[in-house]
Amino acid sequence: MKTSKKVEKMIKVFEENEFNVDLIKEGGVLCAEVETWTAKGVDMIYFLRPFTVKSFEEYVEKFDIDTEIDLHRQGELYREHFHIADSLKDFEEHHAVLKAVLAKLKDAEKPGRKK
Repeated sequence: MKTSKKVEKMIKVFEENEFNVDLIKEGGVLCAEVETWTAKGVDMIYFLRPFTVKSFEEYVEKFDIDTEIDLHRQGELYREHFHIADSLKDFEEHHAVLKAVLAKLKDAEKPGRKK
């Protein structure tokens, strides 16, 4: 799939930070499924529609640690491997990673940047 330099920069930042990016065209809009893992190995998948820094920023701003813990603790296997304190620390750290990646994306988006 042919992409713009802006999209290529975004993919590069994500991949440099251990995210996988799969581009998808949906209704003529370039979207992406972005996947990564928390430090403790929880698979996190984000669907960005459209695939823009702004879309990722909105996700990061709305990221709710309590909701993530509640969602994941519904699984028996997860509950067997994670105490609530473990979950809290893992998702707090993950949110910090998301914020750091967002800052890198914004920096790469600035005019004249070749990163």
